[in-house]
Amino acid sequence: MRKGLIFASIAALGMAGTAVAAESSFDYSYVELGYVNTDLDDFNVDGDGFELRGSLEVTNNIHVFTSYTDLDFDFNIDTNTFEVGGGYAWPVRSNLDVIATVSYLRTEVDVPGRRDFDDDALGLGIGLRGRALDQLELTANLQHVDFDEGGDDTIFTVGGRYFFTRALAAGVDVTFDDDGTAVYVGGRWSFGQ
Repeated sequence: MRKGLIFASIAALGMAGTAVAAESSFDYSYVELGYVNTDLDDFNVDGDGFELRGSLEVTNNIHVFTSYTDLDFDFNIDTNTFEVGGGYAWPVRSNLDVIATVSYLRTEVDVPGRRDFDDDALGLGIGLRGRALDQLELTANLQHVDFDEGGDDTIFTVGGRYFFTRALAAGVDVTFDDDGTAVYVGGRWSFGQ
């Protein structure tokens, strides 16, 4: 009897969570532009540049995304990274989504006086997107990237966005990977909801 009551309580909580989850209010249609500063620890090299990001909500749970990053490092080394992919969002609560992503990445490195280097990669990610306050959104993402020629990398990103209006926000992301740390500061324009 006691086990039955416990099971029924858990099932009721699960159904209540599902009902609330259907009311998720996150917008997956947006464009972002920002400044990136990165530090490659192993090489003692710093770089900075810009990143352009975009996402488009295809259905209530599915979105496609892309990004382009252009960085200039010490010693006139330049890198360009292009990423395109898709994601699926599971609303856990009205203010929390779990997101799974798969993406293709292309990186090009230009070293003066040497052969240019480029590599393709497959990225798999899992993350959380939550609304801490009405105007404050927090994110945490873990992505594993497997390059064709350059090995693999595990990338952890935490970030936040402050929404001045429903459509306009400013944000910061801090990214940690096997090579170093990057800080992104940018603005977002949301156009989906």
